[in-house]
Amino acid sequence: MIRKSQLFTVLYILAFPVFGYGNYYGLKNGLSKGFMLSVAPFVAIILIHLVDAVYRRDMGRVLRPLWWLCMAYIATLAISQFVALRNGIPGVQLGNALLSCLLYAAPFIASVIVIIHNRHDPAFDFGQVLFIAIGTLLAFNILGYFAGFRSFGHSFEGRANFPFLRGIYTGAHLLSIWALMLLARMRGAARRPVATALAIAGLLIALFFMLKINSRLSTLIFMLLFALFITRAIKVARGLYVISLFTLPLLLSFSLLVYQVVSTPFFASILGRVSKEDVTSFNGRSYIWEAIGDWAFNDRTGILFGNGYKGHYALRLYDQVAVMWGEPHSYNIHSHSTFAEVLVSQGIVAVALLYILFYKGFTHYRREYLQGTAQAPLFAGISYLLFIWQIDIFCYGTDIGHSIFLAMLAPLCVRGLAQAPAS
Repeated sequence: MIRKSQLFTVLYILAFPVFGYGNYYGLKNGLSKGFMLSVAPFVAIILIHLVDAVYRRDMGRVLRPLWWLCMAYIATLAISQFVALRNGIPGVQLGNALLSCLLYAAPFIASVIVIIHNRHDPAFDFGQVLFIAIGTLLAFNILGYFAGFRSFGHSFEGRANFPFLRGIYTGAHLLSIWALMLLARMRGAARRPVATALAIAGLLIALFFMLKINSRLSTLIFMLLFALFITRAIKVARGLYVISLFTLPLLLSFSLLVYQVVSTPFFASILGRVSKEDVTSFNGRSYIWEAIGDWAFNDRTGILFGNGYKGHYALRLYDQVAVMWGEPHSYNIHSHSTFAEVLVSQGIVAVALLYILFYKGFTHYRREYLQGTAQAPLFAGISYLLFIWQIDIFCYGTDIGHSIFLAMLAPLCVRGLAQAPAS
């Protein structure tokens, strides 16, 4: 007989490939329809829980204060949608605004529910559940890729474009998170030769597709963290969180150094795209980041509470970038940075909330990693997110990086969680 806790866990794992297929379906048939499909399994978990909660009166007492901080950040995302409605941003309608709000919140709430229903089981390991869920989504995309499904999202000819994701670089980020978590799980390798051989095969497959996707920044960050984790230097690395806060200005300041690195024979052979203008402008992203910098230092309209979803269009921040890129308008251009997108759309208050959430997650999982607990692999995943949220849109809003980051925080939101044995 299947227990409720097992049902929630299975539903949660299956929700990830369904989320991915919703991206594909939405880009082909309309975003609102895709959002409804993507969020459906998470909503199912919430509804089943609510029915169960009628008979269980103690559910509300298991939540820690971090839950409210996470919900406060989600609230800033939701408010930004309604500000966009008021501002008349093209493409933003009441229906898709409400669906976006549901997609912001439902995966996180479902993550917490799964943990609540398994919290008394000492064998339960949410990190493993999340690892399997991400792996299932990747396997679904790889199968779709070889089956000939075509991506309807942001893609490039001649590079690996996973069909069931919103953009080509999302695949690189998911592969990096999964591979780093897999590396952190490879403890006691000498005692488990078969499992180790399978893990190495998984790492090689992930690396193969990373190089096929050919995301330069993602590859550089992955290789840096891979080196730190495989040598265990991450245990003594200090100030990683503080350094990550300056990822964006450091990249802009040392763009020529980045070009020198990626133009070395090793990186040139695996990345291929080493045009000086392309690399030093980060494929044109620096023009957007500089426009945001000018606004933050000279204009500052709405800098405290934001300018709403796609607030850059209300401010006309990217009009010159649109002209440079040959685009007829700028409202579909995004900042290629979760930090920058949140700053413009939701303001400094929301950025501060994100800083706190990342700090809480990073310090908690670093401690778990140093102690060698079952949650240790999540430290590898959140370390990658710590850098990538500064320089990509992956962790923003309805993209799956947002859901993965908040899922990593979910164990910190539940009281009385039994400690799983170290893997």
